[in-house]
Amino acid sequence: MDYKYITDSSSPQYKLIYSGNIKVCSDGLLRSEEYIGIALGSKFGKIGDKFLITLNTGKQFKAIKIDEKDDRHTVDGCHHASDGSLIEFVIDTDLAKQTYSDAILMGDFNYIDLFNGEIVRIEREEQQ
Repeated sequence: MDYKYITDSSSPQYKLIYSGNIKVCSDGLLRSEEYIGIALGSKFGKIGDKFLITLNTGKQFKAIKIDEKDDRHTVDGCHHASDGSLIEFVIDTDLAKQTYSDAILMGDFNYIDLFNGEIVRIEREEQQ
């Protein structure tokens, strides 16, 4: 999902993205330090919460919830109803096309080595 579609300046998503704490990186991913910007269902906390995501390959990455999947599109605020996805990367599509062309073409970051695998655990980090 392209972050430029988040346009409601009063929303927590917009405020977080434009707070100066989120950086649009040259590869098209949005990051806050080592945390990659993603959308999750409402079951997974609030905007700004940070997570450690573990894949069945043993790979892990850190993520920050910068958008929330609409409950109308999820099952119990968890996974997307139509495709079963748990997370959605929030990106700059134009930049991501240059780095992750296969993922953009297929609509799935599972084509990227770092993100290849099934999610087996989503752990919310404690707020400090």
